[in-house]
Amino acid sequence: MSNDSKLIELSCKEFLMGVVKESTVLDEKLSFFQKTLLFDKIKEMDYNTVISLLFNDGKEITSEQKREFESKTKKVAKYGAAALVGRQAGLAKIGKASFPLITKGKPMSQRNIGKLGTKGGIRGALAGIGAMYLYRKLSDPCVRHNLGNKEAQLACKSAAANKVATQIKNNMAQCSNAANPEKCKQKLSKEAIRWQTKFQQNLVASNKQPRKQSK
Repeated sequence: MSNDSKLIELSCKEFLMGVVKESTVLDEKLSFFQKTLLFDKIKEMDYNTVISLLFNDGKEITSEQKREFESKTKKVAKYGAAALVGRQAGLAKIGKASFPLITKGKPMSQRNIGKLGTKGGIRGALAGIGAMYLYRKLSDPCVRHNLGNKEAQLACKSAAANKVATQIKNNMAQCSNAANPEKCKQKLSKEAIRWQTKFQQNLVASNKQPRKQSK
């Protein structure tokens, strides 16, 4: 697996776990322990399974579909755009289909996880994953270069999150081509705030790290 594919796989899993985490419906249906089991299940999934759950209603995908998905993800990461709009609509759908999700302490089946999204996948997932892929593309090399230096690693993540937020803000101009420009701008603004918050959290954590005293 290429490095790009690995980054996209990690972004997919992170996005799917975020969907589960932010679902108020799942909060009502699952205990903390059950959600922990679900997170573990997602982490253990192979790349093809995660993609099929997010974009193909849990059905098996072909090699061609996988390549197309990766190509689109890279384009979203590179060009951003109003493609980010729709993520919240996807999140709102989570949890309305298959229950119980975990039976007798066992994680839900892969097929049931697939039913969490809208038909054909979770709307807006490609855009959200594209943003996460860009974040990892920017931060991971910097983090690896600073192994053992927690302060520097947090600074890497903070800078990457800030760049993602900035790109989203810059792409708001593309909302003029959307069916509902105002709604487009509102949703992109929320997404930008999400990444700006991530930037600030990493910055605060970095500032709390003990400073090494020079000799």
